[in-house]
Amino acid sequence: MINYIFDLDHTVIDSSHRQLTRADGTLDLDNWIENCTRKKIMADKLLPLADLMRSAYDNGNHVIICTARVLSTWDHVFLAAHNLQAHAILSRVQGDHRPDAEMKRDLLLKHFAGLGVPVARWARHSVFYDDNKAVLAMAEKLGIIARDAVKLNAQLGA
Repeated sequence: MINYIFDLDHTVIDSSHRQLTRADGTLDLDNWIENCTRKKIMADKLLPLADLMRSAYDNGNHVIICTARVLSTWDHVFLAAHNLQAHAILSRVQGDHRPDAEMKRDLLLKHFAGLGVPVARWARHSVFYDDNKAVLAMAEKLGIIARDAVKLNAQLGA
């Protein structure tokens, strides 16, 4: 069994219509929070890797969502409406402003420790799909196969 770890934004879901970036390239978090309404979340689109996520789950692999989003009820409704299932959902908690890579690393380590699985063992059997270069580097440092979601989605036709 393989652990498939998926980010959401720019990996499985195109939520770019809700994002505003500042001149320095950082996300305008206040704008993002303002745009996390039912109507706007339900207008998000799926990217090609969503099919891989569904297939991995349907084939009995362990699927994990690991996102920097603070998930709302409407995010969960969107996932369910599009049959995006996961065995675990690891997400940012309100007020956690750590960089994505650091936060996701801690979430993953805590998740697998809770399962009683040694890091080296689960890392050998894991693939992480993310659009963030720092997150991909963190995954590789842990021994996880890291896949650039932007490149893969482009190859798959996004």
